[in-house]
Amino acid sequence: MREQMVEKVVSRLEDAVRKATRAGASAAKVSFGHSESSYCSFEGGRLKRTGVNEGYSYGIEVIVNGKRGGTSGNRLEQLDALVDRAVTLAKVGSVAHFDKFPAPAEYTKVKSYSGRTLSLTRDKMIKDCQKIIDAIKSYNSNLFIESGASLSESEEVMVTSGGLCYKNTHTGWGLGCGAQRTEGTDVLMVGYGRGWGDLNELYDTDEIIRRTLRDLKLSERMAEPPNGRVQAYFPPESLWNFYSPVAMGMNGRNVAKGDSPLKEKIGHKILDESITIVDNPHVDFCGAAAEIDSYGTPTRKQSLIEKGVLQRFLYDLDTAGLAGTETTGNNGCSAYYPIISPGTSTSEELLKSIDDGVYIKSLLGFGQGNIINGDFSCNLWLGYRIKKGEIVGRIKDTMMAGNIYELFGKNVRLSSDLDPEGRTPHSVLEGVNVTAKK
Repeated sequence: MREQMVEKVVSRLEDAVRKATRAGASAAKVSFGHSESSYCSFEGGRLKRTGVNEGYSYGIEVIVNGKRGGTSGNRLEQLDALVDRAVTLAKVGSVAHFDKFPAPAEYTKVKSYSGRTLSLTRDKMIKDCQKIIDAIKSYNSNLFIESGASLSESEEVMVTSGGLCYKNTHTGWGLGCGAQRTEGTDVLMVGYGRGWGDLNELYDTDEIIRRTLRDLKLSERMAEPPNGRVQAYFPPESLWNFYSPVAMGMNGRNVAKGDSPLKEKIGHKILDESITIVDNPHVDFCGAAAEIDSYGTPTRKQSLIEKGVLQRFLYDLDTAGLAGTETTGNNGCSAYYPIISPGTSTSEELLKSIDDGVYIKSLLGFGQGNIINGDFSCNLWLGYRIKKGEIVGRIKDTMMAGNIYELFGKNVRLSSDLDPEGRTPHSVLEGVNVTAKK
């Protein structure tokens, strides 16, 4: 980072908090962020753009007479005016369910800044993307291929009227590609990408090439889709679609509003006993890692589901006040980095065990319908037919439907091997309803 700004602005942020409290705010928070990034992107197999970005941002949140007001900007000289605006907006703001920010408390340190990540140059990113492009072109030169890479460095500080002055720095990179094959009315789109905070073994151009080519080669042949209730194989990237309704059910705000189907289910079995999910915000260099939440509450590792039994709901400070309970330190009442515990069979063994079924790579329109209750009906975007433990061809014009809680309620099998980025297993579910379009 060419110029570090946090130490230069701390005193201004502290002054802004004091100004807000003098203006009648019972609670005030001022945050600042500064980021720099470099990137490159290829479109149609050619370098399209490359550049460097830098950004600044300020955010102010106040509570005045039980109501919230907030505003944001990117110019330090406007900070006092932003404070005045936030206090004014609080007069017509939403009701706050807390009246002060918490005092500073001990929190778990998480590594988020890596010096070796900054050794990733723009020239290397361009070279690596070109390597990916060339490898996929050598398979099929008629594909429309995209690739991109990025490097970011950021710093942040948050000052609250509770006495907190929290500072942190982050690094991150991203690398990925996509390929599109168009043959008449048939459009196939595949791709894969990764991102992390530390420049470690996850930065792997060969693995991105391998996964992309695998899907392209598996899609060379077409197969007839099945009809009815079948076994379905889910790799890690598609399994998380099916976690989203459960996440919505554990969201404390949905519980407080009465929208969650899990409202009375703490201590009850809601999923198959093979499923244990732990939220761990303290994984070093994970993009979702967090030492404290946006209110200043320390985060913690916590069990969400243990052997299928629901353990807790997740709350931020405001929602906890609404529900009359304690905050769990979760921004937006959502998990930071939920990890599903592995099973006992390898992913290869799971695939071999399927006599006739489908491999679900990606879905289209999954979020439509009464998703919070677990009901879904969507199109299969990329998937394959499995016969006698082997992928025999790509299937299309296929719909899937069912209920998440029913599908995950029994006979769920998880792999012992995990995706290295999301630490998520592969899975096999029974009784997924598949319908081929006529």
